Amino acid sequence: MTSNHGNLETVGGRQPDGGRRSFIRKAGAALSVVAASAAAGFSRTSAPNEGSDQLDLLKRRVGNLEDAENVRRLHRAYESSLDRGRYEEVVSLFADDAEVVYGGSLFRGSEEVQRLYCNQFAAGRTGKKIEPAPGFEPDPSDLEPVVEVAADRRTASGRFPFSMQVGEPMAGDSSLVALARLHGEGIVRRWERGSCTLSCVKTDAGWKIRRLEYHTTLKADYRPGHVRV
Repeated sequence: MTSNHGNLETVGGRQPDGGRRSFIRKAGAALSVVAASAAAGFSRTSAPNEGSDQLDLLKRRVGNLEDAENVRRLHRAYESSLDRGRYEEVVSLFADDAEVVYGGSLFRGSEEVQRLYCNQFAAGRTGKKIEPAPGFEPDPSDLEPVVEVAADRRTASGRFPFSMQVGEPMAGDSSLVALARLHGEGIVRRWERGSCTLSCVKTDAGWKIRRLEYHTTLKADYRPGHVRV
């Protein structure tokens, strides 16, 4: 009995535990091989493609942000040159096939664009930035510029608010007009506000304005220091 009981303990105790441990080890090894194979397959196929797609997306987003900022810089250069009366610099910001819509007229091509700024704008000292006329302060939401870059990153559009002086030489040959001209005046000035829209194109020389259009919403017979509106 004692011997049979000992054999029973041997069969029912130690040997079955050893079998379970052996099974667990084998099963674990098999699962490890499957997991390693799946991981290897993922690293060879899915991971590189997914990482590459994400990298391309990130590059496009960064590129779009850079393009949008360059368009904003282009507009700032345009406004700054106008404000300082550097009209030749203004013209250099346009593409050769550019066109400008101003005052209800269309100026198309480099020669007409130059005539608009270097003759018409220069004669009236148009383009200087001035504060809004009293009582015509804009809503803050109207001051937010908007820039959109095309998917191919070759073109872009923007809308920017403006508040500027517009001037026209005085007509007539009276003594008062002659005296005003003698003192460097002889210009009838007014204030205008609205928005200007830009269509821009990326060239070998950087971003250029292909089309600019003024949309005037308010006008007033006003200059800083004068209260008449």
